[in-house]
Amino acid sequence: MGVSNQRGGDSYQFCWLGVEDLPSALDLRRDGWSLNEGDGPSADCIGIINAGNLDSVAWTRVLSTYPEEARRYILVTGVKRAGERTMLLQHGFADVVSDTIALEELGARAARVADFSHWLPRQRQFGMLRLDLLAREAHVDTKPLNLNPREFALLWRLADSPNRPVSKQTLIHDVWRMGFVPETNSIAVHMSRLRRKLAIGGLQGVIETVQEGGYCLRIGDTPGKYPASKEHAAMRFSGQGADKASNWLSLPI
Repeated sequence: MGVSNQRGGDSYQFCWLGVEDLPSALDLRRDGWSLNEGDGPSADCIGIINAGNLDSVAWTRVLSTYPEEARRYILVTGVKRAGERTMLLQHGFADVVSDTIALEELGARAARVADFSHWLPRQRQFGMLRLDLLAREAHVDTKPLNLNPREFALLWRLADSPNRPVSKQTLIHDVWRMGFVPETNSIAVHMSRLRRKLAIGGLQGVIETVQEGGYCLRIGDTPGKYPASKEHAAMRFSGQGADKASNWLSLPI
């Protein structure tokens, strides 16, 4: 039975976390995926890293760059021993496979990670800001912001993609459930009230108006988004010049 390589009409996306060229055996583009070279591991972009090319120094960089929140978006390949795979799973990586996995199975496992990552959590935590979906309330530390349902829905939708702009059209579709932007200032009014409540809680300026007319939740402690640029030396890893994987299992994770 074949596995769909699309979700919601769009192809799945992955990012390659190795400094070396992406091996053909791990190139999910051959399985219908899209390679995103400008993004890091997130709910929308599954990271792939080959442990067979990592020594203890490189693993230290991996673990310092990707805390446990990020590891749930990363699939590790090239781990031959079952005990090593078990250890990495216990420490938060989304999936860990051997060096003999077929591309089709790799794609299926990565697709499962992508799908699971979009299951709605009950709570989201961004530094001092905590969102509770069941209570439909936001707290700064332990202080509730007393949001109304529309304000909470706006904040929760912006938190779907923190530090990324969300257009007015998207907010109208996802929060108001409308297919067009009405000739009213309803979004601006609700956003102004939401900003005021966040500011009272000590989070002034966390919602920005972007140049294109949408909005962006600017949060420093952002789950699920981690450096993607090749200029970030700690993000791309190689195992050159050391005994590969000889003692990386002893590293503190």
